Amino acid sequence: MRGFRFWRCADGAQALRPLSPAGGFVARSGGEESRQRPPSRLAWPWRGLLTASVAAPLILLAVASWQNYRLIKEDTDTRAAGTAGELRQQALAAFETYESVLARIDERTKGLSWLEIENDSQLHRFLVDLETLPEIDNVWMADAGGRIRLSAHPLPALEGRLGEEGHPRAAEGKNAGLRVGRPHRNPFTQSAEFDLTRRRTAAGGAFAGVIGLSPKRSYFSNFYKNISHENGFVASLLRADGLVLARYPPALRFRAVGEASPLMRAIGEKPREGLLEERSQVDGVLRIDAYQKVGHFPVYVVFGIPEKGVIKAWRGNFINYSLFGLPAAIAILMMTLFAARQLRQQQIITWRWRTTARRLRSEIDRRAQVEALLRQAQKMDALGQLTGGIAHDFNNLLTVLQGNLEILKAAAQDGKSRVRIDQALATVARGERLTAQLLAFARRQPLRIESIDLNGRLKAMAELLARTVGRGISLETAFAPDLWPAKADPTQFELALINLAINARDAMKKGGVLRIRTFNRPRTEEEGAAGDFVALEVEDSGAGMPPEVLERAFEPFFTTKEKGRGTGLGLSMVEDLTRRAGGRVTIESEPGRGTKVTVFLPRGALETPQKGA
Repeated sequence: MRGFRFWRCADGAQALRPLSPAGGFVARSGGEESRQRPPSRLAWPWRGLLTASVAAPLILLAVASWQNYRLIKEDTDTRAAGTAGELRQQALAAFETYESVLARIDERTKGLSWLEIENDSQLHRFLVDLETLPEIDNVWMADAGGRIRLSAHPLPALEGRLGEEGHPRAAEGKNAGLRVGRPHRNPFTQSAEFDLTRRRTAAGGAFAGVIGLSPKRSYFSNFYKNISHENGFVASLLRADGLVLARYPPALRFRAVGEASPLMRAIGEKPREGLLEERSQVDGVLRIDAYQKVGHFPVYVVFGIPEKGVIKAWRGNFINYSLFGLPAAIAILMMTLFAARQLRQQQIITWRWRTTARRLRSEIDRRAQVEALLRQAQKMDALGQLTGGIAHDFNNLLTVLQGNLEILKAAAQDGKSRVRIDQALATVARGERLTAQLLAFARRQPLRIESIDLNGRLKAMAELLARTVGRGISLETAFAPDLWPAKADPTQFELALINLAINARDAMKKGGVLRIRTFNRPRTEEEGAAGDFVALEVEDSGAGMPPEVLERAFEPFFTTKEKGRGTGLGLSMVEDLTRRAGGRVTIESEPGRGTKVTVFLPRGALETPQKGA
């Protein structure tokens, strides 16, 4: 069962509040959360929703743009590889034709001497007919010394023309096969060209010179010019070592691709075909290059598409996406903002309604509390008048009785009579103390408020308290070392402490622990304190009280003890003297978990706090 805390304040107001399992108060129902006005600015969840309404379309736009860029890039790579394949097919057909022509000339002249070759008119006409082919510029034959022995038209000697790897002497001792020479300029036509040569073998396998032809570079460049409609594309025919054999658009000063270039490194890693991004050494344009090897020949075709074409296509699609995405994002933002403002206005209206309802409920509660306090004050006043009248009359009787007993004591001769008269006087004294309590409760006798040292009083009463609670109950104390002085009536304070100890003893019928603790309690606005307090806490490990008993704990003459075991004035007197001293009393209790009573007395006037044990 949940515990309760019963407050008795200095002005007589009281309130019963349930405690949470952690010991704090449980918030009352009825709109406590509505006391704070909704903020004028949008709350963080709505700000996050507004941000998401803008961020989500932008993120989708970014993802779509990236996906579109990736697709355009893949399409460009595919087009580059496809076009390179067309270049490879064209170059492969041309080089197979070149290889076939050279092989046919070698077969036609096998076994013939150079004199027979030079005088063979049919062979000469055959060479002239070959030069009418669109891919061949000229065809010639040279002896082992490098002298042109047969050609369709005059040619210079091969010295300095083919380079070391193309000179007839370089082919000596090697098998027949097509070799690609270095690019050079024809001294007669001044056109750029390169030569393809084949070793001529005499009877017995001896080296007998070379058979060569010069392809038309225009045959390749014209095909490259018409192969693609891409702006800024480049198509090239390269020898395996990077020498440029043909290129479109032409680059007059560009002769070879460096061995350390990305293209040559890619060819070294993937010699058959591949794709790469490379910045051109001619014009500095970044291109997507696709290369493929031309059959078994030591040449490659390369086709490059500018990267800016990909960016341009992507930018156009991005603009189209933005024309739809941005208005949609703005529309979502405006709708979300409108919904947020409508909700905030609804929250303000709800807050105003709840505030009005709370004020009305508070006014109703305040009036009910005032009426309850008035009824309680009237009841206490009537009870006080009755108690005060009875106590006053009883005190008068005790005064007469005390006077007569003192006269009898003076006239008594034997000691036995004196002892009995002393016992009677002691009983009269106890009756006077009882009437003093009743008069104090009835407010007929003023309290003597002064600054006292609680720790000192408790130390002095330690033996009395131990005898009061009995042997079966363990007494534990914890005194604050720098305890402030407290304002109270010393006699009434001791009487209140004894009452609390007796109540604790009666609650622990099978024994237990009684804990007495003192501590300073500074000003706390939450508890409605008007200043600093000195606290006395009395806690037992007894049976505790249920909520319906705890609610009436401070009512005069209310008791759950057996008839004749209590008057019901103990806690009410503790509450009354504490309140009249300017303090308050709290009580906490749960069935089976004991009871804790805390008395808060005002801080005394002394500047220096009293030292405790």
